[in-house]
Amino acid sequence: MKAAQIPYLLIPFAVIMLACGALPMIPTDEPPGVGEKAEKGYAASEPVIAALEEYQADKAAYPETLAELVPDYLPAVPTKTDELDFSYSKNGESFSFSFHYRGPGLNTCTYTPEEKWNCSGAY
Repeated sequence: MKAAQIPYLLIPFAVIMLACGALPMIPTDEPPGVGEKAEKGYAASEPVIAALEEYQADKAAYPETLAELVPDYLPAVPTKTDELDFSYSKNGESFSFSFHYRGPGLNTCTYTPEEKWNCSGAY
């Protein structure tokens, strides 16, 4: 085997290590929460957050699930798309609502009434 062939044999190994998080991701200019996909996530989240706040104002508590917002506060619960996925949890007297997206990296942006938006991810 020639010495020049050895680096090519390491490519599958490097891909596996990168996927498992053992190697760092390639840095990009778009940190989590910035860019076109993040903007779509914020836009899709805006009516949900408004509905949660309106529900809380009417009932003095946040709902256990987003389904409780339909149809009085929200026409439908947001559903997973090819670009975005969503999650909600009630946390005592508060809540967290998140959207998740890929590209670049794996990213999550979470909204809470106390902290507003906080985004993180591997980018």
